[in-house]
Amino acid sequence: MLLLALLVAAEAGSLSGKVTLTGLAPKLANLPVTRDMKVCGTSKTDESLEVKDGGIKNAVVWFTDLAETKDAKRLKQKLDQQSCVFVPHVMVAPIGSTLDVVNSDKALHNVRAQAGDVKLMNYAMPIPGHVVPTKLKKEGIFKVNCDVHPWMRAWIVVLPTQAYAITDETGAYKIAGVQPGKHKVKVWHERLGEKETEIEIVAGQSAKYDVEYTPR
Repeated sequence: MLLLALLVAAEAGSLSGKVTLTGLAPKLANLPVTRDMKVCGTSKTDESLEVKDGGIKNAVVWFTDLAETKDAKRLKQKLDQQSCVFVPHVMVAPIGSTLDVVNSDKALHNVRAQAGDVKLMNYAMPIPGHVVPTKLKKEGIFKVNCDVHPWMRAWIVVLPTQAYAITDETGAYKIAGVQPGKHKVKVWHERLGEKETEIEIVAGQSAKYDVEYTPR
C-alpha cells in the first residue's frame, strides 16, 4: 500500500503561483467599535483587502472539476473570536469536515453565516470558552457576521474538493497532489471577485498560474 501511494504521488503534479494587485492598493479606513470596548478595543483593521508588496492575502484558489473529499470527515478546523475579531478572516474547508466555532472573549457573540438564502449557522455564544462543533454539509461561500458586533466579518468557503489553497501574506499559493490532465481553476477574493481559467497539469511537474486583479 505504501508503494502504491508513493507511485500515485509521483505521478501527480501541482499548481503554484501568486495573486497580485496592479497599481496602488486603496487605503481602507479602520472599522469603528461601538460596544464592549473593554473587550474589543476602539477600532479594528478592515481585512477585506490586505496587500503586501503587491501580493494579495486571502485569495482562494481551487480546482472546480476535482470533486474529491475523501477522509474529509476526519478534518477539523477552528473559527475563533478573539478581541471581537474572527480568526481567521478567510478559511477554506471541504464538505464533510467539522468546524469548531469558538468564543474566546468575555462578551456575548452571535455568529451567523450564510450564502444568499442558504444558512450555515446561527449561534448565540454567551460565555468565554464556548465551542460549537459544526458539520460543514453545504457547499458555498458563506459570509460570517456577529449580530452583536457589526464590524466583525469573515468568510467560510466550503468546497466539494480538497484541491484548494489560500494565498499567504505575499499572495503566494500552492496546490499539490493534482492528477495530470486539463483542469478548470477558479480564484475568488471577497472584494475583487472571481476569475476562471483552464490549466494543464503534467505528471511530476508544477504548473504556474499567476493572477492579477485591478484595485477596487
